[in-house]
Amino acid sequence: MAHYYFENTPHGKRKDGTKLNTAIHYDYISREGDYTNMKNRQENLKITSFGNLPEWADNPRDFWQKAEEHRNKPNGRAYREFKFALQEELSLEENIKCVEKFLKETGIKDNHVYSYAIHDKTAAFSKEHRNIHCHLMFNEKIIEKNRPLEPDMYFKNYAENKLGEPTKGYRSSRDFSTKTATIDIRKLFADIVNDKFQEKGFNISVSEKSLKAQRQELIEQGKIEEAELLNRTPAPHLGNAYKNPAILEYIIEKIDETDAKADKAADGFIEQEKEENLSIQEQKIKLFANDVVIRQVAKQIQQERLRLKKEQQAKKAIAEAEEIKQEAMIITTGDICKYLDTKINEFEKKAAENLAVFKAAKKNILNEQRLELLAKDKMFNDNYSKDIKQYDKISKELKQINSILPTLYGKIDKIKELSFLSKKSQELSSSRTKMGKRISAYKIELTTNHEKYTSILNQLKKENEDAISENKILYARYKYDMLQVQKYKTALDKLSKEDKNTIIFSDKISSRLEHKNKLNGITPLKDLPSITNNNNTYFIIDKNNNKAVKIGDDITQGKVPVYYLKTNDTKISIQKSNEFAFLYARKEQISNTSQKKLNEHPIIQEAYRQRQTSITDKISKIVDHIVNNDIKQTQAKWQENEQTTDKTKLAEKKMYNEWSL
Repeated sequence: MAHYYFENTPHGKRKDGTKLNTAIHYDYISREGDYTNMKNRQENLKITSFGNLPEWADNPRDFWQKAEEHRNKPNGRAYREFKFALQEELSLEENIKCVEKFLKETGIKDNHVYSYAIHDKTAAFSKEHRNIHCHLMFNEKIIEKNRPLEPDMYFKNYAENKLGEPTKGYRSSRDFSTKTATIDIRKLFADIVNDKFQEKGFNISVSEKSLKAQRQELIEQGKIEEAELLNRTPAPHLGNAYKNPAILEYIIEKIDETDAKADKAADGFIEQEKEENLSIQEQKIKLFANDVVIRQVAKQIQQERLRLKKEQQAKKAIAEAEEIKQEAMIITTGDICKYLDTKINEFEKKAAENLAVFKAAKKNILNEQRLELLAKDKMFNDNYSKDIKQYDKISKELKQINSILPTLYGKIDKIKELSFLSKKSQELSSSRTKMGKRISAYKIELTTNHEKYTSILNQLKKENEDAISENKILYARYKYDMLQVQKYKTALDKLSKEDKNTIIFSDKISSRLEHKNKLNGITPLKDLPSITNNNNTYFIIDKNNNKAVKIGDDITQGKVPVYYLKTNDTKISIQKSNEFAFLYARKEQISNTSQKKLNEHPIIQEAYRQRQTSITDKISKIVDHIVNNDIKQTQAKWQENEQTTDKTKLAEKKMYNEWSL
């Protein structure tokens, strides 16, 4: 059951009135330090969070320890704590969102160092419910992010020099310390919770107001039954008394006893209360037990009302869903054109995707020359092609140098250059010879171990053939997609010349206008204002221009005549116009009902979905008939990969022409 509790505490106190140690209290709420493994505690820590720590604090405890150390008076405060109930009807994530929104709207999120922890445990007096709540600690110093301070200055009182410039400390907020502020903060959190309830579609709420104030509001609203549930003494706070097992057992016993009396009273058995001399604690427990039982009764009433409401909504939804299913299916030229346009976009996208894949895969297809070179590379650890290219490179460089050398002979000023190039020529000749011997060894190996080479080459050819086959499939898919694009475009071009409101197909459409018909296929006539004149019923379709339609008129091509209504004193004159009202959605209209459908009952949503599926299926069949009967299909042709001469192969050929074994 939705429950409201909010406590604003300026630094917690012990039983003797002394202030709690700030760091130790942080340890307690976050279950750190000595509280990491608490015994005899059923309370579960769900999440901790913090924000705005200064640079000198590595973690929240560092900050709270310094805050405690700089408390200048025994009576001074280092933190303020909000302790408030969260809602068992909400998930942990939803409750966290409520806390975060509260932090933001109070300004704590942006202006103060804070830490919070969410605890969740089974309620002490009802195993069916959870006690989920939040401890929020924050320092009331207002952070100036452009003026960072070390601990020794951070916690000092704010001060300025003669020029009005701050010299130490931060200002302390006064936004949380007054009674008025507490009232506003309590209301703020109640509003945040209720907004979340409304967002989730829950017919429940919480209130920060007193029982007396809530009861008066309900009476003013005429909700007498709900008001009587609040006609009770507020439950006293039992503190930590229930943590004593014996007292807890006594409290549960009193709750059960009160519950039993309530059941008897409901059955008509009224018991006379005996006067008892009860201690103050016993009186508190009795009041607490009464409050628990009344809350349980309120919860049961609330659940029963919610159940009945859901039943009524379901019945209404079923009836409306049946109406939706029975509506006439009307398909126009505009519907067909829209579908054709969708199919064109769909196949154009697929064609582009398949073409991209085809082009990428095409790069992996090799001609025979490349396959032979690749086989040789695989045989010689990828050195064959590399060595041939290197041989060709060296040969080119050597040829260039040897062509320059004759021009330098006999020239004194070219002696150094001649010497350098001659030496370079010798080095290149030596390198080419070594490279040639390696290539010679490759050729010998190819001759003597031809079976190995053939085996590698055949495997590469098979892989290449598989790639060609796969690429043919990809290309065929691309051509098919483009064929479909052309088919649908041809059909669209033809239909685009027709009136978009022409009915292509219709079923179940009545021959005469009835109350159940819908204006523009959206608004039921029965939901529109009507008048009766000379025993004829007219529904107003346009108030501004006094336009109406008449029940019983003939429906032609999904349209009915429009009438003009004129009022003179007490008389009404009706004149038939040349206009027509459509009983189906026209394509030129801007009508968006998708959001409305999303907000409908799931049964109605499903009816809309089924109807849309049926309409789409029918349109698809009509389009298939139009497209496949008007246009002859052509077969996609595969174009073989063009043969290219590989540069490595040319180098190899050239090398063999210049140098032989």
